Amino acid sequence: MRMLIVGSGTWGTALAHVARRAGIEVAIHCRRAERAAELSRGEHSFLPDLALEEGFKVCVADQDPIPEVDLVLCAVPTQKIREYLLGPGQQLPREIPWISASKGLEKGTGALPSKILQECGVNAEPGVLSGPSHAEEVLRDLPTAVVFAHPEEDFSNHIQKSLRTPEFRIYRSTDRVGVEWAGVLKNVVALGCGIAVGHGFGDNTIAAMVTRGSAEISRMGCLLGGQRETFSGLSGIGDLVVTCFSSHSRNRLFGEAIGMGRSVAEVIGEMKQVAEGVHTSSAAHEMAKSLAVEMPIVETVSRVLSGEISVEQGIEGLLLRVPDQE
Repeated sequence: MRMLIVGSGTWGTALAHVARRAGIEVAIHCRRAERAAELSRGEHSFLPDLALEEGFKVCVADQDPIPEVDLVLCAVPTQKIREYLLGPGQQLPREIPWISASKGLEKGTGALPSKILQECGVNAEPGVLSGPSHAEEVLRDLPTAVVFAHPEEDFSNHIQKSLRTPEFRIYRSTDRVGVEWAGVLKNVVALGCGIAVGHGFGDNTIAAMVTRGSAEISRMGCLLGGQRETFSGLSGIGDLVVTCFSSHSRNRLFGEAIGMGRSVAEVIGEMKQVAEGVHTSSAAHEMAKSLAVEMPIVETVSRVLSGEISVEQGIEGLLLRVPDQE
């Protein structure tokens, strides 16, 4: 198999590392020549202490020809996918299979990554790769399990066999809707957990946030067509747990800074990488309102990040809610 990875951030680079270890011929499509030069040296500025698997190629948008490939994997942050594909990536092939490895909702449209790909001309139904998989640990070849979702079982089998390694295990699902929505909403709950930690709360609080957040994710995901068991699997509770508890989680760390009293603009200005949940929170809140789905954690995180309420007001609002049947 020949694969083109679109997006040269940490996750795209980690997936290139996995693909090379699986024996796939890999090229990374880079927006900037500086990043391409780093990768050509086997380096990445956001991953200074990690060695990358050798043998992949790089190409720079609008400079280098795009190689012939069998599959495109998109790891561009959700808010930038449309801009990328209509700009530096406008010559990328649309007639071959694509996989989305992004997690989020497009601000303004509420579109999932797979829908954005299709609206930008991708012909075949994209697959979705998701699960508890921090790039730093994938690049260290630590055991990781993810899920690949696509309605066609034959295609899922093909990807599972082609991309897995002994350390990178891939499970199959036909529930693309559930897998993608789980990846969207877990980042918002992780922001809430970070806010709670930054404000001085402890493990009991985080456990409650994760559990009740999982219920919110399942409630909305099932209404949108996902299967309930998906939200108990790798892309659901698995990804939620790692994002809420891990020191690698950008969403958790972003939330911690907000919980300590820092402003959203200040934290965004200092971050070198994207915390997808920041933009997703408002889009998810608006969608929940339009569907009349009760999602108090998502609503509170969105209102805190937008400046509509303070952290203290958000916490008070959650604590004053009357507990119902679990």
